[in-house]
Formats: sequence, structure tokens, C-alpha cells
Amino acid sequence: MRKFIIALMATAAMAATTAQAEYQYGFANAYFDGLSWTNGTEGWNGGDISETREDHITFGIEAGAGFSWGEIYGFYEMEKLNMDSDLRSNAFKVSAHYKVLGNITAYGQVYDYNDSGFGDISEQNTVIGIGYVGWSSPDFWFKPFIGVHEVKSGQSDTSFDDINGMNGAMIGWNMGMNFTIAGEKFMLTNWNEIEVDRNKDYAEYQYGETGLNGGIGLWYDITERVYTGIQYRYFQNKLGVDGYGDAIIFRVGVHL
Repeated sequence: MRKFIIALMATAAMAATTAQAEYQYGFANAYFDGLSWTNGTEGWNGGDISETREDHITFGIEAGAGFSWGEIYGFYEMEKLNMDSDLRSNAFKVSAHYKVLGNITAYGQVYDYNDSGFGDISEQNTVIGIGYVGWSSPDFWFKPFIGVHEVKSGQSDTSFDDINGMNGAMIGWNMGMNFTIAGEKFMLTNWNEIEVDRNKDYAEYQYGETGLNGGIGLWYDITERVYTGIQYRYFQNKLGVDGYGDAIIFRVGVHL
């Protein structure tokens, strides 16, 4: 199953590769998440998000692969499975580093989100820029990027007329480390995205010209196939929250 998922991702990337591209690593996981909102002021009504948003369950699948030309990663999630179908949401993301000069890369990512529970909110974010993959080893990696940010939002059809289009820049990274304690396998990860110089209407929509979105996770392999973990999700002027907010995600998954 893992090889099948990775093969699909590799096929999608073949236009950017050569026949001599060397496969270096790959992974794929399926998981269930339980998300609990903790702190943060919900922008449109001023209430605390722990009281105005429902905790929910998510099913997701993710995969990534590395090649001599670079790497690719993606996930798809079905959210709010514990709620009625007309309140559910889904999210999809794909990102890639393509080496252009040593470990300097051309970087791109697309994130697409659709939520039926908040008046059919939809948003797609695209980032094109440069990255770096040289700070990595089997047990540690730090892969930064910076790029121009373009947004397409269904909210542009309402009171936010100019959300669509260029939306400043995004600076971010993906980092992590593998380690063992008493022979048990653990992994610590952090992904982080900073949005700067947002367009005027998007800044109004998300309560600021800059925004922060990320997560810190600790993962434990129970067996060779089954794993669990906890992730601290943090955000500022993002996810419809005015100011800083956070959530806790509990995960149980399987390595495919």
C-alpha cells in the first residue's frame, strides 16, 4: 500500500524529473485525529474558540518521497467526521522541492480547504519560491522556504471583494528529528508558516497583515506499523481567529 501511494505521488512529479532520478526514501501513513480547541478569540463573535467551536475527529492519509532531484509530500484529510455531513470539511495539500543549484530548490505548495459548516467557506493558497534541503540527515532535517503567496477564496463572493490574487509572501519550514529513549522510537516535528504583507481585504478577513500557522508534534512508534502522537497546533490571525489561538490534536495511525 505504501509503495502504491508513493508511486502515485512520483507519477505526478514525473514531469519535473528525468528517467535517471534516483529514489531515496518514502513513507505513507493513514490516521485518525481528535482535535480539541483550547484558546483563542473567534474573530466574528468575540467568543472563546473552546466554547464556540466543536471538537472534532479527522481521518487523513499522507505520503512523501525523496529523489535525487528533490522531494514531494502531500496529504488529504476529511474533517468533522463526528458531525452531520453538511457540517464537514476537507483539506488537501501538496508541496515539492526541486533542486536547481546544489541543495537550493525551486519550491511550491498548494493548500486547498473547503468547509460546509461555515457557509461553504473555501480557500486555496499557492506558494511559489525557493527553498533549501541541505540541512538534513536520516535523523534530523530543517527545510526552509520563502515564496510569493497567491490566494483564491470563496469569500471573495461576499463582502471581501479583493481577497483573490496576490497575498504577499510566505516564509516557512519543515523540521524534525528522530530519537530513541530506552530503545523506543520517537520523532519530534515542527511545521511553520508565516504570512506577511497580506492584501488589504484578506488582512481584514483574517484580522491582520501578518499571520502565523504551525504545529509541534511528538510521535511514538508503538509497533513497526502502529504509531500515536500528540500535536500542539498554534495560529495567529489565521483560521478566523483574531489574535493567538491553539488546539491539541491526538493521533492514532498506521504506517502503510
